[in-house]
Amino acid sequence: MGFISEIIGYPLGWIMWFFYNIVQNYGVAIILFTLVTKVLMVPISIKQQKSTVRTQALSPKLERLKKQYANNKEKYQEEMMKLYEKENVSPTGGCLPLVIQFALIYGLIDVVYRPLYHIFRMSKDVITEAAAIAQPYIESIGQTFNSFRQELQIIQAVKADPSLFSSMPELVENVNNFHNTLFGLNLDAIPEWGTILMFIPILSGLVSLGTTIYTQWHNKKVNPGAPSMGAMNIMLYGMPLISVWIAFTFPAVLGFYWIVSGVLDFIKTLILNKIMTPERVNKMIEKDNLNKKKNSRPSMMQRMLQQQQELENGGKVRPAAPLTAEEKLSKAQQKEFERKLINEARRRQAEKYGEEYSGDE
Repeated sequence: MGFISEIIGYPLGWIMWFFYNIVQNYGVAIILFTLVTKVLMVPISIKQQKSTVRTQALSPKLERLKKQYANNKEKYQEEMMKLYEKENVSPTGGCLPLVIQFALIYGLIDVVYRPLYHIFRMSKDVITEAAAIAQPYIESIGQTFNSFRQELQIIQAVKADPSLFSSMPELVENVNNFHNTLFGLNLDAIPEWGTILMFIPILSGLVSLGTTIYTQWHNKKVNPGAPSMGAMNIMLYGMPLISVWIAFTFPAVLGFYWIVSGVLDFIKTLILNKIMTPERVNKMIEKDNLNKKKNSRPSMMQRMLQQQQELENGGKVRPAAPLTAEEKLSKAQQKEFERKLINEARRRQAEKYGEEYSGDE
């Protein structure tokens, strides 16, 4: 596994370790582990849904801009950014939740693929030594030894022939005590046609397909005017087939994890769609915008106008909010700025009473 997956997988591994030590069953621990991680991702899902609604609301306006500036891409980009700013929408707002979700999934896969490291807290040196012993056995039975899933293959080799690992009694003991079955199914075995394990890859594909169909139907329902996704649809509907093929080439634990994850995702989607109606999301967006306005600092121009109005009314200039690094002026610039403000206030005062103002005094 990669360096990034290890960083993300490490804290998630402790969650899996915690659940396994409570229930002493790998299948049940995966269910609990996946449930907790899905709950942790709910705020991210809500944020993503809000971002989607914001973007969908802008679709008609963006289409009009696209037609209006069809022959001027530069002007279209400029007007589009103005629209995003006016509507308080970030064009990349929906990307961050997706990035976080993908990062978490990457870490979850690391946990599922590395039970020796995450559940039994075995060192990498011990795992590397065990892999060197397991590789000849795995290849002798016609399988390709894969570093990506080497820990699952080590467990497979230890259970098939513990004598190969006589120099590693702790490993043999851990594997023998590893309860990685669920309802009598060995989650370390690779599914094959004609066995009961073949239903795990098939179910994982059906769950994925069902979620895709429901999501597409719901999106079309709440946003009928959305353009067809074309090639994206082919990929969305093709992914379940690919997941079935992958699940048939890896130990059943991967397909089982996909089933649990898919079912929980589907339930989460149903609940969020029931709660997060477009009307409710719009109210949440309005509230967010109101809070942003309340908490936002006035721009430099707004502060200049405020100071000018106070001078016109004969009051003292209130200290402005601290300037940002980009707004800070040199002493000479600040002095010149203050002089212009005072002169402008005097000019307006003179005009108010019908007097002439000749300039600096």
